[in-house]
Amino acid sequence: MAFNGAPEIINGRLSMFGFVAALGAELSSGESVLRQITEAPTGIICSGLLLIIGSLVPVFMRSKQQSVGPFTPSAEMINGRAAMIGFAALLAVEVVWGTALFAA
Repeated sequence: MAFNGAPEIINGRLSMFGFVAALGAELSSGESVLRQITEAPTGIICSGLLLIIGSLVPVFMRSKQQSVGPFTPSAEMINGRAAMIGFAALLAVEVVWGTALFAA
């Protein structure tokens, strides 16, 4: 569980999932991320927990990360880091503007 290991992979996967889900929900409903979280916390928490558990299973089974075509461990790490920055930027913009980024 080093810095460049399971915690960063889990945070990256959660950020990728959260960023895409937040943008999709914003585009379809026009609601900000913070409003989405307050309206449906159970679904968000359950989805996050399932993602965390699914990410920890290979760690506990001590399986090796494998590449499948363009899906490499380093590409996942880079995409996860970009999603963390993107999700933080999305939250910051919405807090400053006081409304959803893609308000209908």
